[in-house]
Amino acid sequence: MRFTTSKMALLGSAMGAIAACTVPAFAHAQETQPAGETAREGGLETIVVTARRRAENLQDTPVSITAFNAAKLETMNVQEVSKLANFTPGLELVPSGTTQGVGVSIRGIATYDPILTNEPSVGLYIDGIYVNALSYGQFDTLDLERVEVLRGPQGTLFGRNTTGGAINIVTRRPSDTFGVEAKASYATHNEIIGKVRIDTGEIAEGIKASLTYQYRTRDGYVDDITRPDKRDPGASRAHAIRAALHAGSGPFTLDYTFDMVRRRDYGPHNQFALVTDAYGAFTSQSPLYGGDPLRVSDKRLGTVNGYDEKVARNNSWNHALTLEYAASDNLTLKSITGHRKWVSHELSPFGSSSDFMLPLITDFSTYPFGTTVMKIDPYVGGGMKRLKQFTQEVQILGNFTRFEYVVGGYYYDAKYAEDNPQTYLYYGDFTGDGIPDGGVPAAGRLAYQGSTKSYALFGQFNYTPAILNDNLELTGGIRYTIDKKRLQTQIYNNGLPPPIENQQGKTFKNTSFNITANYKFTPDISAYARFGTGYRSGGFSPRAFDGSAYNPEKAKVYEFGIKSEFFDRRLRANLAIFRTDYSNLQITQPGFSDTAGFVSNVINAGKATYQGFEFELTAAPVEGLTLTFDVSYVDPKYKQFLYNGIDIKNDAKFGFVAKWAAHVGGTYEFPETSFGTPSISLDYSYKSSRVYESVSSDPIGLPDARDQLKGQARNDLSGRIALSKIPVGGAQLTLAVFGENLLDKKYRISTIDFGALGFGTAIYNRPRVIGIDAKVNF
Repeated sequence: MRFTTSKMALLGSAMGAIAACTVPAFAHAQETQPAGETAREGGLETIVVTARRRAENLQDTPVSITAFNAAKLETMNVQEVSKLANFTPGLELVPSGTTQGVGVSIRGIATYDPILTNEPSVGLYIDGIYVNALSYGQFDTLDLERVEVLRGPQGTLFGRNTTGGAINIVTRRPSDTFGVEAKASYATHNEIIGKVRIDTGEIAEGIKASLTYQYRTRDGYVDDITRPDKRDPGASRAHAIRAALHAGSGPFTLDYTFDMVRRRDYGPHNQFALVTDAYGAFTSQSPLYGGDPLRVSDKRLGTVNGYDEKVARNNSWNHALTLEYAASDNLTLKSITGHRKWVSHELSPFGSSSDFMLPLITDFSTYPFGTTVMKIDPYVGGGMKRLKQFTQEVQILGNFTRFEYVVGGYYYDAKYAEDNPQTYLYYGDFTGDGIPDGGVPAAGRLAYQGSTKSYALFGQFNYTPAILNDNLELTGGIRYTIDKKRLQTQIYNNGLPPPIENQQGKTFKNTSFNITANYKFTPDISAYARFGTGYRSGGFSPRAFDGSAYNPEKAKVYEFGIKSEFFDRRLRANLAIFRTDYSNLQITQPGFSDTAGFVSNVINAGKATYQGFEFELTAAPVEGLTLTFDVSYVDPKYKQFLYNGIDIKNDAKFGFVAKWAAHVGGTYEFPETSFGTPSISLDYSYKSSRVYESVSSDPIGLPDARDQLKGQARNDLSGRIALSKIPVGGAQLTLAVFGENLLDKKYRISTIDFGALGFGTAIYNRPRVIGIDAKVNF
């Protein structure tokens, strides 16, 4: 439970300052402003969410949830959804080590291996349609209306049952009036973003449309001495287009969207963070033969000589159709249809050196082994991935005396494939005497094709009994799910055909439920208690080849929360305390295979309990000023961790879990002037240190890799100064200066323990970024 004394003092001082400023302001507001329109205008805005499949005030929703509207996302300069982790208690979004995926964690429950057979512990939904976040990389925030982060198992209303939580993204509908919005920005590392949106307005009765295009380019932020800046690690180019159509006539409405994203990236740099003594001694010979020297450091390397990788190509095409029919004031029928396709090609190098020149064993028939000096890279992997999914959801929403309900059915059909060739240096013992004999140029190759079909029936009912002055609301929900999985796997000896093939299939079934009681003590203060269950489907690890299926992960959550507003809605305080019990906890553990190369397999570790809290405070003490403070804590403990048949619960740790997270922020909008409205915002976030694996994958060669590769505590300061509503003819202009990582802190955001290969790698965060942007609305 370390949150260092100095940082606790810092936050305590900040909160003391906030309290000192806000209490007199609250009192003054109470004394000088009568309850009414003026007080409401000076208070906090109402946040509308759809976490329970209907629009309602966030404060009336008995769910631990954080929500951001479009204006707030712009103020925080959120260019990618991954930045939301800085402002959301209990949320983590980190790269997987390639351009092909992003790992999402809520309350410490995470899935970070971007293999397509894995089910994420946190579901991502765009306009109600499930998206496999492990496969789609980082999402540009194109045309967002709102982002909602739901914490805890979601086992009733959301399409793919999840044990960690859900992120619900809602995009902007076309506007009622014609308009053009154009935005451009320039920042450190030659980052350029250009975006234009056109709204047609109503082109016929009830029909309107919008079209948005965005271009983004950035140089790399790690200097590779053999490449130009535009091809350095971290460089990126992306084109995105989105078209939306809304049609509504009487009780019937139709919403259709199409978006296409074309990304070209050079992945983040995976530098050597540690090596075994034997691996280091062997590879250090490289300069003697005219090769690249070994570069290994437990600090961020600013200059490297990496493998000259080809650009990674990620393309996606996505359709969404929502039909809604209001049969009466009490009954609505809704259909949500989605089709998504994603194709990726990438080769990812690991290690901060390239072109080793080493004496490698090429002839095992002689003794001592015959060697040849050859050029070799430490490790290169990747290949092709593709995913195609179709989803269909039908909902019936209604209400009658004291009842509100939603019932429906859900269908999910996904087909996916991967071809993953690998080449690497293997340095080891080939005679069995325990002493390394030398290195060999090795290769592995894994390919698989699989499918998942899921069927579900669900229902949730809210009941307000005729007691306690209608202040009590009872909620009950249930979901029955059938998941059918099929997998065909091929592994290649030394990466060469013919492959060895294996086919597997299994069906998983689950019933999840949710019970919640919510009581309003006053119109502005309520408390809820929740008991619910969640489920993450079982499946197969292709890298284990013919290993048995791993079992579904199941969760039981006990949660108590308070939502409150005070001083005529000038102060909002929300608290959630939770305990979640997990059985068959799914853990991804790295390993090594002679045929497939470096692998990571999903295992059922056993049982664990996660408990903690989230606290969020928002204040508007004076007109124009908004202050925020939030903190989260999670303390997980294993009750059982079976590894190779042995219970190591006292030695295993929880990967990707930062126990403490905190955020302090403030925004002040100055009074409007004839030349515009100035504003300033500042945000500081802290996350404690974390390890990235439960155990070290090679207890002999790198026994302390898990702890040596841990991520440091993170301190991030960002800010934005803007002048908005600048009159320019008939348009309005906004100019802003922004900064990210203003403290220029350097810390690991992801590591990989390569175990038997003799090394571990680390990815570091992007250095300080300063930029400017301009937006104009016609």
